[in-house]
Amino acid sequence: MTQRTRPANATTSIDNELDSLLEGQLVAGARNAVARIEAPAAGFVYEHAVGVAREDTGEAMTPDHRFHTASVSKSMTALLVLQLADEGALGPKGVDARYVEFEVFPDDIQERLLTRGGQPAFAGVTLRHMLTHTSGFRDAFVDDGSGTSKEIGRPAPGSIIGSDATRNFTAAWSPWLPDGDTMEVRGVVNFYLSQPGITEALSEPGAAFHYSDTAFVLLALLVERVTGESYHANLGERILTPCDLQDSYLAYRDDPPLGPRRQPESDVHAYGIPMLSSGKNLSFDWGGGGLVTTARDLVRFQRALAEHRLPGSSRILPEMTAWSRPAGLAEPRTGVGLGLFRTRYPGGELWGHSGAWGAKMDCDQSLGIYFAGTVNRAGAAADWHHALIAAVAEHIR
Repeated sequence: MTQRTRPANATTSIDNELDSLLEGQLVAGARNAVARIEAPAAGFVYEHAVGVAREDTGEAMTPDHRFHTASVSKSMTALLVLQLADEGALGPKGVDARYVEFEVFPDDIQERLLTRGGQPAFAGVTLRHMLTHTSGFRDAFVDDGSGTSKEIGRPAPGSIIGSDATRNFTAAWSPWLPDGDTMEVRGVVNFYLSQPGITEALSEPGAAFHYSDTAFVLLALLVERVTGESYHANLGERILTPCDLQDSYLAYRDDPPLGPRRQPESDVHAYGIPMLSSGKNLSFDWGGGGLVTTARDLVRFQRALAEHRLPGSSRILPEMTAWSRPAGLAEPRTGVGLGLFRTRYPGGELWGHSGAWGAKMDCDQSLGIYFAGTVNRAGAAADWHHALIAAVAEHIR
């Protein structure tokens, strides 16, 4: 089952090649996939969807089906922080200010968030460290005190994803519950603090790269503290509305009317389960990856950022793409910025972000190619979209 959107002057040969590559994702194990590619200077637009969007209805996947982006939305969290810095709301040091200066948590909690040898170690961590995944934080979603997911080879048993999938994918999650934690309603930071050894820092601040959702949940809480408004209100006012992203929202916070199985969002497949059709709850993602959108909206956002059509973006994007290569950053990533990664692909280099559910947002700045899409499944190849972008790069050169 397919759906295509083409401009009137579309080139059949490249369309067929891209169709074949996207449909190949079904052979590779995806139940559905969607991609949108734009190369504005070349007048090129491609949009295509394949597979079954929903297991509970059997409906075909279309470009209009929204999908959960997971960590792709970290780019938006980073942008919110940088917008605040650009406005002076973070003080004279901007993103080089220390997180503890903003008093997001009481002192006793801040002292527990990161430790070294059992002693408080958070005081020296800056927003830049957190934005570049060099803070030393473990990832509450997949790490625990016994080791990281990379060391163990799977989500650690004390992590949100690894500890008890049935419980953690049915509970409603909040980022932080000041009054504690219950089985029915859970707090991400509460859960993190409850796991033995998980707060032990993996490195000194700035010394090494380790991907951490924990840090981005804390950054989204910082946005709320500084602005006095919810994270999702900030997303709406500062990014979604200015970019005219009419099909985008923060899941479980400012959703349009949805049924109990979150129709009409397309299914996320993980652990052999169609998560949404099964009524699973993904609310733990929040500031670390809670955006729901379409490929069309995601390209629109990336173009607005790249083309400096957002307030302050002419100053902010150079900061986001000031690449560093800390110890521990592995290929195909060739640089980490602020909420963005630089990645090598067959046509050159891309900047953008990926999400755990197979979502991608990438741009070849040198050729003006923008890509967004998903294969909606955990465990998909990290570079599944590279061949599509490379084909367009070859086509327009």
